[in-house]
Amino acid sequence: RYIAMNDGIDTMRDNNDIAPFKNILNEMYSKDISKKVHSSYLLKAQKGQFTGCLAPFGYQKDPEDKNHLLIDEEAAKVVRRIFQMIIDGMGTKAIANKLSEEKVLIPSAYLEQSEHGQSRNHSYHDPYRWNCTAVAYILEKQEYMGHTVLGKTICENFKTKKRRKARPDELIIFENTHEPIIDAETW
Repeated sequence: RYIAMNDGIDTMRDNNDIAPFKNILNEMYSKDISKKVHSSYLLKAQKGQFTGCLAPFGYQKDPEDKNHLLIDEEAAKVVRRIFQMIIDGMGTKAIANKLSEEKVLIPSAYLEQSEHGQSRNHSYHDPYRWNCTAVAYILEKQEYMGHTVLGKTICENFKTKKRRKARPDELIIFENTHEPIIDAETW
């Protein structure tokens, strides 16, 4: 059953021959809008502008320009320390245990307690309980080298909005768009 209030169409009551065509036109319009929004994000990224809603752990959005990232020194110290521990030969599990022992706030808890914004993840029970997945996630982020990375997930169909993780060759990387926390040559 198809009901269009604005057009006065109800397929249960009338036999409206134009309804399928209007449906096709509406779908084309949605697809076109989806492409335009995606291209505006690409254009911003090509200019070196940040397009995400939350800055990566270690950064904060510039209060003057929400499309620019600034280093959050307190969180950046934790990020640098994680990279240094990896260089020193520690594994992700050992790093997670060490940070938990030292009562270092996990990224979600840090974001909630800082003045930079609110976290989307409220499912943690202990704000100091790091896990190896969180450490690995920090280590794989190219943003810490000063790059903007787009297309981490790909929407296969604009109607279902179902997403999948992008393959490395599908990532769109714009280098040196903001100040790095980690020196790419050392890492």
